[in-house]
Amino acid sequence: MDSIAAILLAAGSSRRMGTENKLLLPYRGRPLIQHQVEEIQQSQLTDFTVVLGHDAEQVGAVLPSEVKKVFNENHLSGMTSSIQAGIEAVEEKVKGYMICLSDMPLLTAKDYDDIVDFFLKNIDNYPRLIVQPVHQQHRGHPVIFSSYYRKELLEHTDPEGCRKIIRKNKKEVRQLDMLQPNILKDIDTPGDYRQVTG
Repeated sequence: MDSIAAILLAAGSSRRMGTENKLLLPYRGRPLIQHQVEEIQQSQLTDFTVVLGHDAEQVGAVLPSEVKKVFNENHLSGMTSSIQAGIEAVEEKVKGYMICLSDMPLLTAKDYDDIVDFFLKNIDNYPRLIVQPVHQQHRGHPVIFSSYYRKELLEHTDPEGCRKIIRKNKKEVRQLDMLQPNILKDIDTPGDYRQVTG
């Protein structure tokens, strides 16, 4: 069966957090990145790759052994290089790429499943589909790009992600309203971390 490839970006240096790598901070009794990986594993997503970079050895060490990991040699150049490393590690025969950020621990398996289900329900009618979750008109993550965009994603030169591809193809974007704000809550600073951990 054609699948959706989940690509979890875990290569950043989390500079705004200070000296600690935010992905290794405790969250619900385990490292934050491990919690998020387990939520994705509990979803219907079976094609799953974690892209490592900064502190790759330490971050990789807390991940389950069965999870596919790739190292992005160019991680210092920005997020786009990690997206590209993830896509290159995926077999070409997938329906789409779900680009997941690794600092969003409030996302649940159900959130991932709802976004995947919406994509699968629409992809046959819209081969150039991009799915973007929204909460109260605020755009969030993860975003799914159909495999139509593989070449464009791999050739993209803006170092900090794929917003320009979304804007350029805005007629192809379908937004999914999410009831909870989980898709908006990422952790960049110590204040963000305190807010999410209560």
